Amino acid sequence: MSKINKIRIIGNVKILESDNEKVVIKKKKKDLSTLFDYLSQRDFNGFPIIIEENKEEIRYKYYSVNYLNPSNDEDLIKTISDLHYKTTYYKDVSRKKYKDIYNTLMENVDYLKEYYDNLIRTIDLKTYMSPSDYLIARNYSIISSLLLYIEKELNSWYNLVKDKTKERVCIVHNNLKRDNFIDSEGGILTGWDNYLVDTRVLDIYKLYKNEYKNLDFKNLFTIYNEKYPLSKEEIKLFNVMVSMIKKIETEGKELERIKEIKEMIDYIYRTNDLVSTIFK
Repeated sequence: MSKINKIRIIGNVKILESDNEKVVIKKKKKDLSTLFDYLSQRDFNGFPIIIEENKEEIRYKYYSVNYLNPSNDEDLIKTISDLHYKTTYYKDVSRKKYKDIYNTLMENVDYLKEYYDNLIRTIDLKTYMSPSDYLIARNYSIISSLLLYIEKELNSWYNLVKDKTKERVCIVHNNLKRDNFIDSEGGILTGWDNYLVDTRVLDIYKLYKNEYKNLDFKNLFTIYNEKYPLSKEEIKLFNVMVSMIKKIETEGKELERIKEIKEMIDYIYRTNDLVSTIFK
């Protein structure tokens, strides 16, 4: 690279600019060259070109195209489905793995049911409700219904997989969001440091969690499912994972607590609308 004229730092990325080129530099966390070689062999080229690497860092080709309009959203989901489809294979799986997943998720559901049951009982005993307490009381039925739905879907999922000895896996990007997609040269996914081999449900779930406020997921998941249909057990696992909520973390400050509860209720309604119309 010729003399550097400008250095920009965006998050954990450094961009070096000279008279004739730009280079993106990131700290090296994984051997991505091996991954990218494998992806290329599987005819998937939606990854940034590595210019140079050493033990400490990787230098990538710079891509200047930004995320500009809704058509980019469709390009994103098509690139994701392409990644999953082209890297899919089947591997042996023990029944214990599915049992462990089931137990972990069910324990979380049981914990949340107890937590919200205790919370509403405490609220009911109060003479005067705070605004945040009122929000919980007014929406308790939808929270309770959600947890019962998760329990039902989880049992249904487990009945589908408990006797399977093979599972469908693929390369999972594991960090999907708008900021990690460049709509250039057929679509480029960046931010591969957390990739793994697992069920594609993880990618779809994380994309939704990261971008549910920003993207039209009804349209995008319809496009995904048309290109590479999810199996019945994958749909049910997605429904369980995406519907799972957390306990209310904010304590003390009433305005922050109200904000957290409102966001949770909004998430529940958005997600319920999605899974009831797309992933039935």
